[in-house]
Amino acid sequence: MDRNKVNFKFKATEDESTASDTTNYLVDMTIKNTSKTNVKFNLSKFVMLNPYDDSTKVTSSKKNTVIVKPGQSKIINSIFEKVSKDILDGQGAYYYLNKDYKLAYFYKSYNGNGVTSDNLKSGPARKFNIKKHESVVKNTTDTDNTQNQNINQQATSNDISNTQQNSTQSTDTSSQNIITTESQAIGLFKHMWGMEARDDFAAYPVDGGFFVHSTTDGFESLDSTILYNGDAISPDGTVTKYAQLSRPLNSDISDGKPFDPSRY
Repeated sequence: MDRNKVNFKFKATEDESTASDTTNYLVDMTIKNTSKTNVKFNLSKFVMLNPYDDSTKVTSSKKNTVIVKPGQSKIINSIFEKVSKDILDGQGAYYYLNKDYKLAYFYKSYNGNGVTSDNLKSGPARKFNIKKHESVVKNTTDTDNTQNQNINQQATSNDISNTQQNSTQSTDTSSQNIITTESQAIGLFKHMWGMEARDDFAAYPVDGGFFVHSTTDGFESLDSTILYNGDAISPDGTVTKYAQLSRPLNSDISDGKPFDPSRY
């Protein structure tokens, strides 16, 4: 399936059957197939997620499959039910199958005609989610710094010798600035995925590091935040340490060498 040729629209409307003191929404989905082939979807595999908050998850209310023919649009009424306004005012997106297939941000899906896949590229919803993402990165960095300070204080209180302290600091990369440029961030991102040959990635500074993403239409959700210390935060909030990311990959998908930031 060519993601560029399949577009999604989500529209939230207030569920009038809910109690007067609660505002819940129903979400309708429209799938438009502009490709030349049939596309098939398992409706139970659609989900609303905030990758940084496990409590924000709404699963599909549908269990059947649909086939959308070339040039056809199909509306799925109430694919999501009992969606709170708090969720629709917050961070997260509509997904299919897994967190690698992001369809649209759900921010303010109840406004106007709803939201479409275009909001992954630009607009208020994208800006809102990037700002929230930067906040997560900052909090992660602050937590790491606090932990490092606590370790240093404990070391001092235990009268660890200067030699031992220097040895510990020399092997600890958590507070070092390993990644200092956008090109290094892109290089590490490509290394971790074995995509050294690709040139469709861009990066820009965020609090604590750089946000790296694909510039190819349909692959905007291929992204990570690379921190200054070399750690990476994936779209689902998972933090992977630099020591793991920089290891040599299988030579079938890379040059078989460890990552070297001085090459960028």
